[in-house]
Amino acid sequence: MELRQAAGDFKDDGSSFMCSRLYVATFEGRTQEVAGLLAGRSGDAPPAAHSKVIAVDYHHGRPCMTREVTGEGNTLLHIAAGQGHGSLIAELCYQDSSLLSSVNRALDTPLHSAARAGRADAAEAVVRLARANVEEDALCGILRGRDDAGDTALHLAARHGHREAVERLMKLAPELAAEVDGAGVSSLYLAVMSGSVDAVRAIASHGDASAAGPSSQNALHAAVLQNQL
Repeated sequence: MELRQAAGDFKDDGSSFMCSRLYVATFEGRTQEVAGLLAGRSGDAPPAAHSKVIAVDYHHGRPCMTREVTGEGNTLLHIAAGQGHGSLIAELCYQDSSLLSSVNRALDTPLHSAARAGRADAAEAVVRLARANVEEDALCGILRGRDDAGDTALHLAARHGHREAVERLMKLAPELAAEVDGAGVSSLYLAVMSGSVDAVRAIASHGDASAAGPSSQNALHAAVLQNQL
């Protein structure tokens, strides 16, 4: 399945780009303010329950929408997931569950953003919300989606040694352990190279885990290089 580009196309006039106020509120996890902006308020007053009304934010002179993106193509959900804002993730998915399948210019999904940043709770929230809100083929695209380097979310968590994120992803989608990235490298190899013993154990516990590495190496070679044997 091919994941769609966030917000469709990127117009020359920047009309699909995110205003600064909406970006900052999302980055800082201010759920009430984000909901207020999307509902046409200043964000100071308590929002009506899950309002979907669109109104003008005068920072960019046009309606605030859930599909606004940054210059890198990140949606509101990419930002919230990368910062680990659980309540905001839930609110955004309630308003527009299609954000779960959105990709930025680097083909990252929100799950990639959470995994790269080591946001284990956010990664779990994205997966659980996807299972509850999207069709099976879309769910497969979210769980097994690859960025422009061919990395799955598990590859990113393993490469950066994010133990808890790796463990959570292995519980939620253990089949990812069998995947290799665009260079033919497994998440197990990357976990070994990161030096995270717990991440290695979590991935290696899956019977079908690939141990492939670059240049015909495998995870055992990586362990020797890292003096872990």
